[in-house]
Parts: sequence; structure tokens; C-alpha cells
Amino acid sequence: MNPNSSTIPFFGLYGDRQNSSNPGFVHIEDIAVRSRGLGWVIKAHRHNRLFQVLCIFDAEMELKLDRDTHPLKGSWAVTIPVGIVHGFRFQPNTEGFVLSITDSVLTEDRLQGFCGQPSELFQAPQLINLVEEELQSQQFLQYIELIRQEFFNHRPDQDQSLALLSRLALLALNRLVQQRKLQAVLGQKESLLLGKFRALLEAHYREHWTVVSYAKSLHISTSTLNRLCHQSLGSSPKQLIQDRLLTEAKRRLVYTRQSMEEIAYTLGFKDYPYFSRFFKKLEGVTAGTYRKQADEKRLSQE
Repeated sequence: MNPNSSTIPFFGLYGDRQNSSNPGFVHIEDIAVRSRGLGWVIKAHRHNRLFQVLCIFDAEMELKLDRDTHPLKGSWAVTIPVGIVHGFRFQPNTEGFVLSITDSVLTEDRLQGFCGQPSELFQAPQLINLVEEELQSQQFLQYIELIRQEFFNHRPDQDQSLALLSRLALLALNRLVQQRKLQAVLGQKESLLLGKFRALLEAHYREHWTVVSYAKSLHISTSTLNRLCHQSLGSSPKQLIQDRLLTEAKRRLVYTRQSMEEIAYTLGFKDYPYFSRFFKKLEGVTAGTYRKQADEKRLSQE
């Protein structure tokens, strides 16, 4: 797609080469209304007054925004600010809709944002994955249904109603965008914490630090450490600590000729019987049997 200003046309609604003069203009239609007759392809174009939200549900599409192409699959909401070059290639029989709003309806929101801060919705296209169980996704779609009902049923003060409902729908989308940003920040923070935990584990597993000790060193609660480890690593901190000790014990049993007592001492166990019980509980066999089986396997491969 070439976003050269001399080659990309300005449209009203897709192929309609006009711009609504109605300052309260809000329009909604199903994707199939215009796309079916065009082979499910909408060529590159832009709008000089329309802000649009396109949604697909459990479908596939190829979205072009300026110079970039985005293949999307599933349920998505895409915001298209005024002036952005865009085009679509839909999977046949795609279910979804396009909400179009004149910029004058959103003047205050575009300038001040929804909480006194400029919103990303109006600055650049946003690709938002709509997850059914998310509250903000549900609220957005509820507002869309109200817009649809208002649009197709002519009532007094329809323009004002559509404008207000549209702003509420965009408010819900903006909350989704902010929620994604927060989750990304939290995800980065959690990744750093897990990295620090792994480093601490490597440094102190021979000292048999407790979960409390690791959490204290990370300046978080034990419950937070438990949650992070379960969500990202699939195990509890206690299990990870034990697994690290067991892995090192098995390595020494196979690749060194240290005695059982020496291995127990090296790994910080207070005595050999304690190490022996620990190993058999986790591995299912004694340390001596494990070494013997490893030796036999190596000899059989020589």
C-alpha cells in the first residue's frame, strides 16, 4: 500500500466520495453490507473527518494501515483515526461491523482525552483483542448494541443519543487500551522479579533458603512469589527450590565420584540420612540406586 497523499483518495463511507455535513453524524453497518458486493475487499482509502471502529467476531482478515499489513484472527476491534490510510481484505461471510463517527462529535475527547490526558485511540490505530470474559469488552459491545438499536429506530433527539452512546463506547475501548498497557507494565515487572528469583535460587539453593527468605530478599510477600511461580513456571517456589537441589544431586551422582556423604555436605544437608530421605522422596529411588543405574546405562552404551 502506498500512502502517498496524491494517490490515496479521501472517502466519506468507503466508496462514498462525499463527507457528511451533519455535525452529529454517527453511522453503523455490518461489514457484509458493503464488502460482499466488492469481493470482501475494501481498497486503500482514508477519511478527512471520520473516526472509525471496525470489529470482527471469530473471523479472519488482513488489515492494511499506512505501510503496514496486519493479519488478524479471532475477535478484534480496530480504531482508525482521521486521515489514516487503511484497507481491508475480509474472509467471506465475516461477521462484524464498522462504526463511523464525525470528528466534530469527538472534538472534546480528541483534544482532552477521557481523563484529561490525550488518548491513544485518536493518535494512532489501535488493534484490540476482544476477550469475551473481560468486563470492558462486554461493556463496549453493550454500547454498540444500544447504538445499533438507536440507529435503526428513528426517535426524537437521535443525533444526541448516538453521539453520547458513541462516546461511551469509545470510553470502554479506551479503558481496554489502558488495561492492556497496565498488564504489559505488570508483565515486565513480574518477569524481572522471576529473573531475580532465579538468580537468588542459583546463588542460595545450597543454603536451603526458605520461601520466606526468597520473598523477603525480593521485597514481596510469599503469596505474591507463589502466584508468580505458579502462573509463569507452573510450580511452587518450594518445588523449584527442591528441584534445583535434586538436579544438582543427580548431576554429582552421575558425573563425579564424590561419596554420598560428600554430596550431602556440598549441597548443605545437615547429614547424609537427611539427604538420603530427601532424594528418595523426590526421585523414588535411593541415591545409591540412582548412581548404580546411571553407571549401568553408561556402560551399556560404550
